[in-house]
Amino acid sequence: MKKGILILLILPIIGFTQNPNYSEHVAPIIYDKCLKCHHNGGIAALSLETYGNTVSNSGMIQHVTSTGEMPPWPPDTLYQDYAYQNTLSLDEINTITDWISNGSPLGDTSLLPTMPTLSSSSQLGIPDLELQMPTYASTATSNADDYVCFSIPTGLMQNKKIRAIEVIPGNIQTVHHVLVSIDQFANNSVITTPNCMGPQGGLIYSYAPGAPPLIYPETANMSFGSELTANSSISLAMHYPEGSLGQIDSTKVRFYFYPQNTTIREISNEFLINEGLFGAPFYLPPNQITEVTGSYGPTTQDYSLMSVFPHMHLLGKDLICYAVTPTNDTINLIKIDNWDFEWQGDYYFEKLLKIPAGSIIYAKGNYDNTVSPSNPNPVTVQSGFNTQDEMFVFVFQFLPYQIGDENISTENSSTTNTNSIIGNSSIGKLIKIADIMGRQVPYKRNTPLFYIYDNGRVEKKMILD
Repeated sequence: MKKGILILLILPIIGFTQNPNYSEHVAPIIYDKCLKCHHNGGIAALSLETYGNTVSNSGMIQHVTSTGEMPPWPPDTLYQDYAYQNTLSLDEINTITDWISNGSPLGDTSLLPTMPTLSSSSQLGIPDLELQMPTYASTATSNADDYVCFSIPTGLMQNKKIRAIEVIPGNIQTVHHVLVSIDQFANNSVITTPNCMGPQGGLIYSYAPGAPPLIYPETANMSFGSELTANSSISLAMHYPEGSLGQIDSTKVRFYFYPQNTTIREISNEFLINEGLFGAPFYLPPNQITEVTGSYGPTTQDYSLMSVFPHMHLLGKDLICYAVTPTNDTINLIKIDNWDFEWQGDYYFEKLLKIPAGSIIYAKGNYDNTVSPSNPNPVTVQSGFNTQDEMFVFVFQFLPYQIGDENISTENSSTTNTNSIIGNSSIGKLIKIADIMGRQVPYKRNTPLFYIYDNGRVEKKMILD
């Protein structure tokens, strides 16, 4: 019988001097952070699926990654972290820059990572319920968007508890966003409502290109979700951008249910800050930057926040939202320094975020109604539902707080034990195995290798047979 002998040497934090190549260093970044949009048939016109595609666009890639334009992630990550955060680290940006500066070498193609599956099909498997809107041709013009709602009967004979929701756009290059809601006026046939700017009924999910499916948190002892009642209808509020006139779409929404006897903690989805739409309107005079503020609270009980969805229109410049507790502590919720109407969505906190009773949620945003290429002749703009109007709203997913909620992850649906974090903090997560030349390699026996962890720890190991 063979016995493995482990030779272990703990080294100080070190780096490996090397010239990055595409196969080992750049392709993993492109595959992980870019291909969800930049593939054939994706939302982006430019494909980056091959070495040739990447090299031929290397100058553009260097510019947009070094400036933070790509991948698009509007929230300020120094203010708050989120699940599914699609950003590049400084090391990844430097790797791309160094690779381009050194002539963009291909490297050993046998070390290329596995190409991710790229399709518009489901990421979650066969759904329990799939609803599809009728085939529709966008009526957007060269200077006006198309907003339309489709209310689709579910045909359910009994109440169901939703575990996950996924939107499959029928035309990924045309669908700007989809708001999924439970229609409060259920019907027996599909109802189409033109000029429909917002959700009809209770909002349960918002989709934008690149957004992950909504998978409610679930632990060994607890399930979260929302309820879909019998004989209900689902509304899909569709947005097709200007210039999409005549483009055909037939988007689907897929629901995944818990077993019928599952007990869930139901998550609400509400417009907690909603300035100008259902109360006094606000106005944005021409040729100036105007600040708009809003607040909600004080909260009547402890709550756990799961996500925040801020929304402005074309004049939005920046925004910030935070909570202040009764003890005057500030809880950061979201900050966007450069608002972009084309890139918006739901942002899920890494873990459920506790908001104590008596807290007040504050928000403020700036609107730039000065002369610009997109706004050459500024006029007074009022709050409203149309794209050329403005909005200042913050939608939150939340539920009443229970002890331990702050340890529940929204991304991997697992509970993290605080003691485990402390106990394992010196180990870290293995991110790479390298040989003595610094090249990434698969695990091998009888070979001295460096094991590199995400906290900077490096081990030199050789396992002998």
